[in-house]
Amino acid sequence: MDFDPSPEQRAIAETTRRFVEKEMPRHKVLQWARDKVEPPQELFMKLGALGYYGFLLPEAYSGLEKPDPMGMLAFVEQFARASSAITTAWGRAAVILAPLVARFGTQAQKDLVLPRVMRGEVFMALGLTEPGSGSDAASLRTTAVRRDDGHWVINGEKLYCSQVKSAGFLILAARTDPQAVKQEGITTFLIPDPGSDPAIKLTRIETMGLGPVPTFAAHFDELVLPPDAVIGQVNKGWQCVLGGLDNERLYHGAIGVGASQAIIDEVSAYLKQRVQFGKPLSKLQSVRHKIVDMQLRVEAARLLVYRGGSVLEKTGACHNEASFAKVAGAECYMHCATTGLHLLGGYGYTVDSGMPMHFQDAKLFEIGGGAMEVQRDIIARGLGL
Repeated sequence: MDFDPSPEQRAIAETTRRFVEKEMPRHKVLQWARDKVEPPQELFMKLGALGYYGFLLPEAYSGLEKPDPMGMLAFVEQFARASSAITTAWGRAAVILAPLVARFGTQAQKDLVLPRVMRGEVFMALGLTEPGSGSDAASLRTTAVRRDDGHWVINGEKLYCSQVKSAGFLILAARTDPQAVKQEGITTFLIPDPGSDPAIKLTRIETMGLGPVPTFAAHFDELVLPPDAVIGQVNKGWQCVLGGLDNERLYHGAIGVGASQAIIDEVSAYLKQRVQFGKPLSKLQSVRHKIVDMQLRVEAARLLVYRGGSVLEKTGACHNEASFAKVAGAECYMHCATTGLHLLGGYGYTVDSGMPMHFQDAKLFEIGGGAMEVQRDIIARGLGL
């Protein structure tokens, strides 16, 4: 078993580090978080110019000859060291939704979506969670009814549609067969420019963290979609959604690893300079052990994340492995954010320390993309329990 990153992964990590230092300095990231504003699209277009939207997209659209999940994880880990929030904005398109279009979409849908995603020109949004369906995502009630002319009429409400107002495309899951077993009666749809459609009413939801990634409730009132808006097969949309969730969980784990490592590095540097009781705080045993425990969690989570990437690369699927990665990375991030804030004391409670941003962001990764309890149930089923 080889634990060393490949030369390609090292090159991706180094290029990403240089990109972050130049384009995402600490004061900018903290400002975007405080002001709750999206970073300029130009930032994402620069990522597109580097090819960093193509890890999981086909070569025909300037992606790769074959998917490179390990390269994707190397990028995510380094990018998340600067901002877990901005990494989610990138990954919703690059890791979750654009690969879904590439796998299940028609040729016309691929030609419409993938080139713009590859260039970093557009955000993508997902309409899945509803007021009555969160962890039980397949129990959604938003309906899509097919008219005699083949068009679909959408009615219902979705919650937590991140960046839907500024997104170039929304992928929506709706119930098309109310009589079917719940997973079998779902269809996915592609909606261009959802923020400008008068049949979609958007209401911003104020969140505790992830300030640069605004989220909305979306109310659909007689939204009419053409027949070619369907992604994949009618009533078979759950397969599309499930594939996106596995990718999301894997890269969420990598976000937790990268952000946690950033916390450790920042806390360690500060405590080496902070003198109390006649010596740096980093020399106190109680402090040193807490930092060591943080690093132990990061090292363990990193192994599970890259194991998941390896399985995905070899087999094209990583259902259980994605859940292992998600749990380990998310819980690691929450632990490091809490411990890091505590170790920095009064300074950690200030916005300028960056710890409040991490503390507020970290909790979402224990919830979004499937709560920790859901992930443990998935793992339990994989163990035959």
